[in-house]
Amino acid sequence: MKIIEYTLGLPPYRRGGLPRYSTDLSTELAKNNEVYLLYPGQINPFSKKIVLKKKKVKYAFSVIEMQNPLPVSLGLGTIDEEKYMEERDITALKRFVEKVNPDVVHFHTFMGVPKVFLDYLNQAKIRVVYTTHDFYGLCPKMLADNPKELLRSSKCSYTCMLCNIGPSFKKIVIMQSHAYEYLKNSAVVKKLRSNGKAKVSQVAGEETDPKVLDNEEVEKRYRLRKYYFEMYQKVDFFHFNSSVSKKYVKEFIPTAKGKVILITHSGLSDNRNKSEYVPNTPVRLGYVGSYDPKKGFFLYTRILQKLEGKEDFRAEFYGDVVESSVFADKHFVNRGVVPSEKLTEAYRNFDVLVVPSLCHETFGFVVLEALLQGTPCLVSKNVGSQDLVPSEWIFADEDELDKKLSDILTSSRMLISMNNKVKTLKLKYSMQDHASEILRNVYWVIKHEV
Repeated sequence: MKIIEYTLGLPPYRRGGLPRYSTDLSTELAKNNEVYLLYPGQINPFSKKIVLKKKKVKYAFSVIEMQNPLPVSLGLGTIDEEKYMEERDITALKRFVEKVNPDVVHFHTFMGVPKVFLDYLNQAKIRVVYTTHDFYGLCPKMLADNPKELLRSSKCSYTCMLCNIGPSFKKIVIMQSHAYEYLKNSAVVKKLRSNGKAKVSQVAGEETDPKVLDNEEVEKRYRLRKYYFEMYQKVDFFHFNSSVSKKYVKEFIPTAKGKVILITHSGLSDNRNKSEYVPNTPVRLGYVGSYDPKKGFFLYTRILQKLEGKEDFRAEFYGDVVESSVFADKHFVNRGVVPSEKLTEAYRNFDVLVVPSLCHETFGFVVLEALLQGTPCLVSKNVGSQDLVPSEWIFADEDELDKKLSDILTSSRMLISMNNKVKTLKLKYSMQDHASEILRNVYWVIKHEV
């Protein structure tokens, strides 16, 4: 088959599950298919003409940078909304599609994509697939009877990726530039990013006063949400990467056609039977993710602080550049961002991994990774990878998590039982098998629809 994959970019410049998955999927598909990976690149603020540049890469698939896309906010929120709906000359995209003549165009995000491209694909009768890595563009305020009234406030749910006051267009132009791409992992830029995130951490999850927006801003925000909603309606088939993502998308588009297929990434192996489990003393609790409110970081640390003095434990945190005051606590250890092999080792050493997200997470690779190392996971009901674990490991709120942690910390027998349970779980993790399933149950299905 001929397949175009649209994604945010390639690792290591773009981090996270979305770029990792789309890159690994493209790698696997390219073994027997003609694959082109397209991503939003640098912006010339003085041009509205999309330009495509083929990149020299080590991969077996072709990589094309789409220059002069719409802004990519990376879920930081929006401002200058009109920039996200600007017209674009997509002549280059049309010529590219006509030359490739793809069987399917598979979107992993709509960030940077002009709606007119979706219009063109629909008119050309080229099938469009969308994988629900996040809910960018779907604001819950639009489900209310009075969305414009609610849009007066910049405050929204933790899941919304639009309502926060985001970076200016000028800043996004810098963030999408080639210079920033090369300097992103330099010591200076890392320090600036850490300082910026630390400011968020210092509020320790406290509520801040939302910004009240004027009528003009409300109208722009309303139009932007309608713009994205129209894009979602142009999708022929949704690849829901969890039951959570299916349920959430269906709230906005009840007629959405698709299939739930849990995702994975390359390089995983099943190590659940490599060694016999012996509980740690003290119990080692793991957390992997960003240190911010939407991930449940402050809720989780607040529970642990209440348990101090009652139970003996050591809480280890991985996944962020922030140095929070929370880590002054003697029971907490901040490991920061580490290479994947170090994280794999950490999974093996945890007694339990805790995933307390308050936002809706469409999947969450950390759960699959931990389970494959034999580590049980306590998972919020908002996390898509709850599909992998027994119902008794899923919690609905702070009280339930508090209770489950208390029970675990007072019973080594429960820890042993949970560890034994992990070994019985049926976990699909082969990227080769997953790519075959996407081909068979997504691409071929929609290609042969009448």
